[in-house]
Amino acid sequence: MSEPWQPRLEELSWPEVKELLTATDTVIIPVGATEQHGPHLPLCTDSMNIRALAEDAAREEMVLVAPTIAYGVSDNHLMFSGTIALRPQTLVSLLIDVGTSLLSHGFRRLLLLNGHGGNYDTMGTAAHELHQAQRDAIVALTDIVSFVYDGYVPASGIIYHADEGETSHALAVAPDLVRMERAVKEVSGPFSAFYHRYYAQGGQMTGRVSYGPPSTESLSTSGVMGDATAATREAGERMHRVAVDGLRHILQDVKAKPLPAQVPPLTASEHQSDGVR
Repeated sequence: MSEPWQPRLEELSWPEVKELLTATDTVIIPVGATEQHGPHLPLCTDSMNIRALAEDAAREEMVLVAPTIAYGVSDNHLMFSGTIALRPQTLVSLLIDVGTSLLSHGFRRLLLLNGHGGNYDTMGTAAHELHQAQRDAIVALTDIVSFVYDGYVPASGIIYHADEGETSHALAVAPDLVRMERAVKEVSGPFSAFYHRYYAQGGQMTGRVSYGPPSTESLSTSGVMGDATAATREAGERMHRVAVDGLRHILQDVKAKPLPAQVPPLTASEHQSDGVR
């Protein structure tokens, strides 16, 4: 019986990594945050949730997971003790350095996996820079929200922060770190129609307007935005399984894509058939 796949890059020796590069050239780079999540969840909530998701999917798809970057763009939470925030340009530089190091060893498929909403745009910039610097590699970006809320409808109707969904997921991943006796319900508002269409109802917007992240203290005294008291471990386990399956599908796509240098250029006739002039 073969040994189970061990996805954690940092727990391998350099000869083991070199050998595994003959089996896989795909690595996940999870990015979380160290920020307040109400009185009942630890500061590491985003990081521990995204790490668990990455490792469970990687174990099933036999790819590697780089050490989780545990800091993110969290300045809107700085008024709550313990939050650590990176400037966007710092996160971009960090991701470029991590990605460049991995590419130098022979990894050719990087998946940047975001676990904190405030990171996404910044991570997109880093992914673009990495792709431009290494044109024979695949650098993809996805977000935990892309999977974890599939089919999930919170009782409060609000999906925001340290709420029913995020607390449920934490109960599934690290129940010993969740203090449900301290959980509260704090639903701020009114949220805009744009918010409800895009987040609460999963709708698509054609004219999305961004005003930047609001200061958390203007929306919540506890740091919770939603109903954390409604969270259950069972709901979190269902959410996590759906998220793992969703991430596996993306990993399968990343692994199946030909590397850019291996894609033959289009012929003139193919250009025309694709409507390219």
